[in-house]
Amino acid sequence: MLEPLAATVLNSVLPSRPFATHFLASRSAFGMAVRTATQSFPHDFFTPHPSGVKGKARASPEEEQGSCISGSNGKEHRTIGVAPGSETYPSTPPAFSPRQRARRISGHKSMASGSGSHIPSLRTWSKQVHVAQRRHVSSRPAVDVLRHPRPHPTPAPDERQTWMKTFKDVSQDADAARPEDAWRAFESLRLRDGRVPGPPTSALAFLANVTLSALENSRDDMSSEVLHRWGERLQEALHHIDPGIQDMPRNIVRARWNGLLVAASAMLGRLDDAEEAISVLLHHTDPQHKERLRGWAVEVYTVLLLALDHYRGPKAVFDLLVHHPWLTKYLTDTAQPRVLVPAAKRFASIAVSLIIRVKDPLRYLRDSVRVLAKDRLSDLVWLFVVAFPRDSNHLSGILEAVERHSIPLPPHVALRLVKELARQGSFDVAHKLLDTVSPEVMVEDGQTRMRRSYYSTALFLSSREADVDAAEKYYSSLAESGQEGLDDKATLMHAYALAARPSRVVELFREFFPSESNRGPKQQRPNLVHYTTVIFAYAQTGDLDGVNHWLGELSRSGLRPDLYVYSIILHSFASRGDIESMHSLLDQMRDSNIKPTAVIYTTLISTLAQRFDPMAAERIYKRALDEGVVPDRRMVTAVMDAHVEAGSWHGVVRAFDYLNTAGRPGAGMTIEVFNTLLKAYVLIGAPFRVVADIFRRQGGGKLRPDARTFALLIQSACDSGFMDIAEDLYAEMQRLAEQDKQTALRANIYVLTIMMRGYLLVNRRTKAKAVLDRIKQHGLQPNALTYSAILKAYGDQKNEQGVRIAEEFLQSLIKTDSDRTWLHLGRGRKLLLESVFRPVLHAYVAQEKVFEVERVHQDMVEAGGEPTLGTVTALLDVHRRAGNVEGVRTIWPEVRRLGLEYARMNSLLTEDDESSPSLSGPGIVMCVPLSIYMDALSVAGDHAEIARAWKQLKDEGLQFDSHNWNHLVVALIRAGQPHRAFDVVENVILKYQEMSRRDGRRRDAHPKTPLTLDLPPPEEGDAAFPRAEAPLHNAVRRATTVERTTRRLGHLGELGGKDADDFAHPLFLLQQLSPVWNTWRPHGATLTLLGRVLQHLQSGRLVQAIQPGSDLDFERAALDEKEIRERTEAAGLVLGGIYDAFPRTVRLVREYELMRRTSRRGTEDSS
Repeated sequence: MLEPLAATVLNSVLPSRPFATHFLASRSAFGMAVRTATQSFPHDFFTPHPSGVKGKARASPEEEQGSCISGSNGKEHRTIGVAPGSETYPSTPPAFSPRQRARRISGHKSMASGSGSHIPSLRTWSKQVHVAQRRHVSSRPAVDVLRHPRPHPTPAPDERQTWMKTFKDVSQDADAARPEDAWRAFESLRLRDGRVPGPPTSALAFLANVTLSALENSRDDMSSEVLHRWGERLQEALHHIDPGIQDMPRNIVRARWNGLLVAASAMLGRLDDAEEAISVLLHHTDPQHKERLRGWAVEVYTVLLLALDHYRGPKAVFDLLVHHPWLTKYLTDTAQPRVLVPAAKRFASIAVSLIIRVKDPLRYLRDSVRVLAKDRLSDLVWLFVVAFPRDSNHLSGILEAVERHSIPLPPHVALRLVKELARQGSFDVAHKLLDTVSPEVMVEDGQTRMRRSYYSTALFLSSREADVDAAEKYYSSLAESGQEGLDDKATLMHAYALAARPSRVVELFREFFPSESNRGPKQQRPNLVHYTTVIFAYAQTGDLDGVNHWLGELSRSGLRPDLYVYSIILHSFASRGDIESMHSLLDQMRDSNIKPTAVIYTTLISTLAQRFDPMAAERIYKRALDEGVVPDRRMVTAVMDAHVEAGSWHGVVRAFDYLNTAGRPGAGMTIEVFNTLLKAYVLIGAPFRVVADIFRRQGGGKLRPDARTFALLIQSACDSGFMDIAEDLYAEMQRLAEQDKQTALRANIYVLTIMMRGYLLVNRRTKAKAVLDRIKQHGLQPNALTYSAILKAYGDQKNEQGVRIAEEFLQSLIKTDSDRTWLHLGRGRKLLLESVFRPVLHAYVAQEKVFEVERVHQDMVEAGGEPTLGTVTALLDVHRRAGNVEGVRTIWPEVRRLGLEYARMNSLLTEDDESSPSLSGPGIVMCVPLSIYMDALSVAGDHAEIARAWKQLKDEGLQFDSHNWNHLVVALIRAGQPHRAFDVVENVILKYQEMSRRDGRRRDAHPKTPLTLDLPPPEEGDAAFPRAEAPLHNAVRRATTVERTTRRLGHLGELGGKDADDFAHPLFLLQQLSPVWNTWRPHGATLTLLGRVLQHLQSGRLVQAIQPGSDLDFERAALDEKEIRERTEAAGLVLGGIYDAFPRTVRLVREYELMRRTSRRGTEDSS
């Protein structure tokens, strides 16, 4: 049995000569080793004093913990908190009778094993006892070590060799074997040899590693059983290890032995004793072995944190760290001595994983204000920054609490907060906080010196803003004082990389790190970060050749790309839409055993969102979960954006509800989440008053609107034609940027382009020209979106002069700007050349000029563009309009090939079978070409080809949209099959309409996952849920829709719900309240045609199929009386069959005709 914990610690502390004591099974080891003390220890007993110096020296931060151990307070017992269901330990230590001091002997004596006993409180011992040093039992022969040795057969030589290998491997590496396998090897060796294997140092290293590994593996599902099992194992094993007789701190083996004893006590629930004992251990440090002893102490604290979390909850972990602030340096300080690195990394990982479990941490911070001193509150704020560095909600809550309660922020805390705010793009708040820190620090004699951390942080902030002038200024200050480091050099390079100036980045790289021949003996070598920054700079401009060149430079330097390098390159490929390169890069990552993180998966999901494939995005999300990736808020928001881009409003609401449900991985409301939802309102064509109300309600919360928030609100105002309101919103942006120093709201090209396009939509070209002048005054570079809006305005004039001006302007862009910087958007995104050619193409399509469309398309290809599904669809459409069915047939195979290639690219990211790509996800891009193709063929009378193409696309997984089904109705009537046409309306379109309305009324306010894939499948016999319709990306269609919906929803009043924070409630209602959003309905043209069919049948005429080269009027005139009578009877039968089989469709047709007649009559009366 082990001696009592505090007695062991004190034995090691007190200078003494070896004592011998007998350990009897029936008596306590402590009772055999102590005598009664008449007075307590002095308050500074445990504080070391330098020889020859009086008084107590100033302790270092970590050593101050020893002085926190108070003396007697009149209480001898304390209650141990134990988790429910676990074993309950006595809160009162057993009484020990004083014994006479053991006599000193010169030789070794055979001793029996000690008995089990509770370890009393350190404060009780410190009042009562002086403790003598003892020799440990493991020094006697093996036959005396085990009181009841169990027989163990002699193992085969190879078996014992395997055990010893496991023992040695685990002694050197905690992850060398499974903990249970390692423990079996250890016990087998101990039972076989009658002693613990290896020297004490190896045995103690084995016990520390195997215990830490076992607890770390169980930390997400910790139980009392695990803690007790490993605590008892550790305690029993220590009983058979001799730590030596030399006193601490010189005896580092004894120090580790004591530390593991403290860890065992913590695991067994004796938390108060463990806390006090570890403080004593930390206080006594041998300077020669300081780092090693600190590493062992950090290991003990790691075990203590896990035990505290289990027995008392995560708040107890917070409390321990707050009252031991020196420990927090192991959470963040990467510049640790090598011997400390493994222990510090494990401690940081476990500590952060435990403290983030605190429910409502901001409330915990507010509650702590009433009970903690100001300096401890500062330590608590520091812990929050460390634990929630990327959580904008928590950071804003921290800053609010700091300001409200006047919590002092030490410079290192404030500067850390500035960096985190800069990472999140909250530059204005970061600048305000930076201003509270002095750039100088006081030294002796009232002198000041430069605070390096201030200038380094200011450099970091400027770099994140891409403010190269400010970054140069701060770096120069560091360089002039000789305090610039490798990280500062990388930060300055990063500023130019963000500014998309790769040539300057390379110039700095060459300046900082000359070639081998020109490098001085003391000059530093570039590390992976510097090479990564150069690669990032080229990725920003989409320069793939530059990226590849510097990847080669990185490899030639002997470095290997890490996850960050791969993520930068992947983002560059994604911005260019280079899916095949993304796929190859992911394969390369797997070959290098680099596992994708949430950042990588977010990039993949965002790419699929831009490709209108929310189902593929959800499959990527599920794959990430299967691989153990914990989704963050950005990853979930990317899934939500995928549904926004595809018009899947139910998916948008579900993802938002998930993000708004506390406790879900990645949950929480941020301005990014709010902006994604606001984008859904804009793309669904919501009235401006609805969007403005959402914006107003957000303003009353804790979210700070950014430039994107204002851009979306201005877009909604422009769609509604409220240009005066748009101007007022823009003026408010500028006021906030100038007066409130919200630099993120400065004028940008996106907002001004939206306003210019808004003026062009309402034909106010003078105002649009003024906005273009404003762009130039601000020194902004117009981009492809700006020029596309101008080209579209001229192209929409529907006359030859407007289109000619548009094409001349386009040619001037292509020929005069060889670099085409206007194609580049921020952060590496690059638009296709198609974006500026498309308005001219569509203008010629509207004029049915086949030659001009083909010529402009060829110009685009010669300018470096590539044929896309959009441009080839324009070719298909112009041939349809011109009645050239042969041209349509010629182009269709290329359209289908591009559609399948589009689907195959998506399958590369989702790792589906790329040999047979499915159109089930991205098939939305094929729906418009299919409708054009069917219309052209049905007019030409090629009905068999329509059926073949429809079946072929269905087999390839295409989910037809409502427009396809409406065009099929028209094609069936042209094919002379009115019965089947009515059947499609009755049993497809109206059925899907009913499903949409029924499903739209169900909402799970707290979904367990954000995925629609996790919804229950359709019941047997039910059709699959219809495809979501494409959102209103077209500005003209969106403006038209907003006008109609504003008029139709005018009488409904406010759409907000009871919960002011439920920003998605109006969107949930909009998809079901108005037929504008009910896209699954027979179109007006379809109902009109069906009405004419009914009239035709009622007149006794059959609906004849259109045949190539046929003259229907001549054929009808050539009929004799008998044939006319037969056709009349047949028409009556068809009409009766339609009435009987499709009553809802017939009723809908009649209601629509009545509505149209009423509308026409009202127009005539008003005229």
